[in-house]
Amino acid sequence: MLVAMAPWLPVERVLLLVAFCLIGALDDVRSLSPGTKAVALAAASVLAGIVTGLWWVSIVIWIACNAVNMLDHADGLAASAIAAAFIGLGGDVGLAGAGACVGFLCFNYPPARVFMGDSGSLLLGAAIVLCASGGGFGASLIWIAVPLIDAVFVIFRRLRDGRRPWIGGTDHLGHTLLRIGVSAKTLPVLYAATALAIGLSLSALSAFCYLLGSA
Repeated sequence: MLVAMAPWLPVERVLLLVAFCLIGALDDVRSLSPGTKAVALAAASVLAGIVTGLWWVSIVIWIACNAVNMLDHADGLAASAIAAAFIGLGGDVGLAGAGACVGFLCFNYPPARVFMGDSGSLLLGAAIVLCASGGGFGASLIWIAVPLIDAVFVIFRRLRDGRRPWIGGTDHLGHTLLRIGVSAKTLPVLYAATALAIGLSLSALSAFCYLLGSA
């Protein structure tokens, strides 16, 4: 996925994405402790804020990486939701990102033959924020709405039950939908449609409010 997006990104942003991907790959291979992973991810996020010159990017990219990582709890969910977000963003980079995700989905769609792992989820979380950052803080949050909704849902449930939020389980929104009868093959399509609908709707609302304010 990184190789597919790289030709349409500035060199410094490609190097940033390499850093996020490497952190995830180390966790996939060596199972980093939660503390070590958190520190490494925070350092890469701060570096992203410095490179982009936007202080808030450090916060949003950290949130996005963790949210997309948590969304990768069932086959095809993370790739489909982020593919839809890239499509909504449009432009060369957006289409390249969407193409990278769709290409991965050819192997990750249920039943998956290839798994994303942290190397892929951290990469996608960072990539979508970097691509959306030109539209400002609000735009970056809009296009990670679906991962954020899932993350808030599962963190609330775990804290309510007295569990640590970073310890995995089968209590995600996707797991709930599977238990009530949504098929594993339908779930990625549902997440992609939701991500695109929320992103386009909120973007249109934001543009409308801007026009009203400038009128």
